[in-house]
Amino acid sequence: MFSALAYPLPVLPSIPDDLEHLDSRHALPHLMALMKNTLIRGLNRVHACAPLVNVSHPALLPFLDYVRSLLAQLDAHLEEDAIFFSANALAEVATTEANPDTKSIRESIISLMNLVSAWILDESNFCSSALCAGLSFGPPLVATMQAQIRALTPTLLSSIISHSDLLELIGASVGRISERSDMTFLLPFVVSHHDRTTSTHWPKIPGGFVEMFPTLILNRPGCWQFAPYNPLTNETQSLTTI
Repeated sequence: MFSALAYPLPVLPSIPDDLEHLDSRHALPHLMALMKNTLIRGLNRVHACAPLVNVSHPALLPFLDYVRSLLAQLDAHLEEDAIFFSANALAEVATTEANPDTKSIRESIISLMNLVSAWILDESNFCSSALCAGLSFGPPLVATMQAQIRALTPTLLSSIISHSDLLELIGASVGRISERSDMTFLLPFVVSHHDRTTSTHWPKIPGGFVEMFPTLILNRPGCWQFAPYNPLTNETQSLTTI
């Protein structure tokens, strides 16, 4: 199923529309795709950056912080997917491709996260080839995401849940992921890993965080050099500057 996939991993298809103005049953797969694409771009950056950062590189520790935070966010995202599709009417698709079993993938993510944490404690043990090998869950993960998005058709969703009920579930899901995430990482991460040529309407930054955004970026000053886009200017960032 995923044998044809390799790094750099392909992103999921999305639409440029303002999803807040669409029926939630049409918007959901596109909203999911936009968020998943930020995580896919993060994995691609780690895979591309790993050979450029050796033990003596001055940016090694910020890089490892970036990798560990990305993996933690990815694991939280997959956990939330499972919770979301066990809710109320959506439980009807809980055993289909719309709610894939990611247990083995999450185990690989946690294993790599533990390895990265050990490198942070003693960076002299860092091994870029081991990091790249640890990212081998990427192709099956993206294949699973592709199948999930294909399964979540507006026709299917309209047959099991109303627009207003699904909108409520989406809001609750956003609330849960916000509570379990480090917002000083999540918000700059989403902005710096979203390709604005695919949508200028997403992400929606919560009002209370707009003025704080530059401060959030400074909370991890070395982290965002590894992102594909500058979180303040949205300009593409080249790996040659690392």
